[in-house]
Amino acid sequence: MAPLRIALAALCAALILAAGASVALADPPWSPPTVVPGAGNGPAAATARGHVAALVTSNRTQPPGTASQLLRLNPMDGSVLSSTGVDLGDAAIAPFASDAIAVAGTSIGPSGTIDDQSRVRAGTTSGASGAPALRTLSGTQSQNVTALVGNARGDVALSTRGLRSRLIFLRRKGTSTFSRVLTINVSSNARDVTVALSPDGQLLVVWEDRHEVFARHRGTSGSWGAIHTLGAGVQSNLQAAMDSTGRMLVAWKSQRVNEGESNAPAVVSFITAAPGHGFGSRRTIETVGQTGAGRFVGAPGVRLVVTGSDQALLAWTGFDGTNFVVRAMPISRGRLGTRQVLSPSGTDAVLGDIAAANDGRALALWRSSVAGADPVTGQQPHLFGNVRAAAATTFGGPEAVGGATTEVLSPPTAVIDPQTRRPIASFTDFLTSRPLVSVRPPAVP
Repeated sequence: MAPLRIALAALCAALILAAGASVALADPPWSPPTVVPGAGNGPAAATARGHVAALVTSNRTQPPGTASQLLRLNPMDGSVLSSTGVDLGDAAIAPFASDAIAVAGTSIGPSGTIDDQSRVRAGTTSGASGAPALRTLSGTQSQNVTALVGNARGDVALSTRGLRSRLIFLRRKGTSTFSRVLTINVSSNARDVTVALSPDGQLLVVWEDRHEVFARHRGTSGSWGAIHTLGAGVQSNLQAAMDSTGRMLVAWKSQRVNEGESNAPAVVSFITAAPGHGFGSRRTIETVGQTGAGRFVGAPGVRLVVTGSDQALLAWTGFDGTNFVVRAMPISRGRLGTRQVLSPSGTDAVLGDIAAANDGRALALWRSSVAGADPVTGQQPHLFGNVRAAAATTFGGPEAVGGATTEVLSPPTAVIDPQTRRPIASFTDFLTSRPLVSVRPPAVP
């Protein structure tokens, strides 16, 4: 293991030096990537009891003949413990209760792919093994899943997006079915929609329509509050969260993009509502004004997760005047902390994903050599991560994940196993079209 780490460190240091970076990388403690079955990485989740599950896309013309596979992974090394075919496209996954997972996605129509006959299907299963018992959700023709979330109590919520409507479904603790609890009629220029659950079952819905971002809250009694206008948003990437105090937090990246180009800046915004109060004023976190083909801020652009009872973490793609950079900021009781640059100076980098454990430790993944959306000419994007220790407010330095020979063109997925506290990265090697998993020991220098 030691010779491999030294070799990876040397290769990645050479990569960064070639890009003109002035900051050396730490010796990467990540495990060599484990190849998992499938054609590309997807979402992943870890239950409270430490069962790690991931969805990967599949070639439906090959065994097991499904559009996705549900993998159970060994959190110690990323190896596959079991694989179950799930015939859903654009599938999502979420942990809930103590050891269960929910799966939702779009069914495969008669054409053999997603078509006009497809519907949204959702189901649940054990985190340890088994296939989800999928049921078709009524009224979901031509809809796709945009968010799927669960809580420790046992509630699960999901949002779907169609041409002129947004549907919100809820599976309450102790029930076995997803019930539609809200229908949002939208205009033709509506975009993203997402949901968040509090530990006691409160539900927050956030969506974009008519170039504005809106929110609506559902209390534990099942009553919906008024619609709140949060701020301007165009083709936004939305993030929503609720902590155990009932605080609502929303972040979004807004930028108009047309055929791979944008003449409008990318604006990262944040807004919060204290428990029992309305939303305050929207705060601009950063404005990225780069223009040109492929220079817009690609998805996800922004990530927001709860890291403790009243703590959260915000991460986003920014710009330092010369290069695209990845930044992170702790949030305590709705108050913004000190922002930190995670990527080295002198190299372009974009946010991939973040994850957190309930003790405050966190993982941020990002890709190098990407100038907003497209790779830097003549350079190959590689995957890096920063780890934050429990109870800390800042991350450690960047660490190479997957090695300098792995080219990562699509966003990775970050997970932290609640039992072993091991950070886990799921990503796809573009050159081989293979999904990979790498694991880091829990100790942070």
